[in-house]
Amino acid sequence: TALLSPYAPSPPTHHTVASTIPAPPPPAENPFVPSPLDNFFVLAFRWTLQQQTGLVSSTPGFEGMTEELLRYRTTNGIDALELASDRTMTALAGPIPFLYRHLFAAEEISPAVLAWFAKHLLPFLVGDMILTNRGPDDTRGGGVLVKRCRVLEGSACKGVCAKMCKVPTQRFFEEQWGVPLTMTPNFETGECQLAFGVTPIPIEDDPTIPPGCLGSCPASLGSNHDDLASAC
Repeated sequence: TALLSPYAPSPPTHHTVASTIPAPPPPAENPFVPSPLDNFFVLAFRWTLQQQTGLVSSTPGFEGMTEELLRYRTTNGIDALELASDRTMTALAGPIPFLYRHLFAAEEISPAVLAWFAKHLLPFLVGDMILTNRGPDDTRGGGVLVKRCRVLEGSACKGVCAKMCKVPTQRFFEEQWGVPLTMTPNFETGECQLAFGVTPIPIEDDPTIPPGCLGSCPASLGSNHDDLASAC
């Protein structure tokens, strides 16, 4: 079935602290073309995020939102960015997670249902997605592969990926939706594999978050290699 399409991501590449991770292809090469509905969702998400950060860029659309994320990450740090992301998701979701957790989370099909909704509702934020298995050795539905993450490409920042997206989103689904989620980014291709129903490991033990900065990360520009791990 469509929910059991092949698990597609490349294995993560490991790097030393003194390395610079090759950046994914630039956003201009991303074939994703946002629809009018996607642009509306960006507008709503960006406005809600602005209420948390207090930052407003004059650049319109998605590009302006990534500018605001990078500025907030630089001036306030990645922990503050994580908190802003938490609050933004909570505000946008309203009572839906509470209802889902109590009515549907325990159902066997629940991870596959969330993957289906993610594929159809989140392209405005991450770009094109395809449904997959949960993992190479798990043929159950509940996976969705982001082909080329818009946030990662637009920000070129590992810290934004990890602390604005991966960590708070995993926690958000486990604590508020009642369904664990593991997100596996690939910083060299721009892919990210989401696996609903799979419990994530602590980020400090997660091999998909290597030390070092992306080659085009704004936080690493002008930094020496010894500072790259702390910069991101």
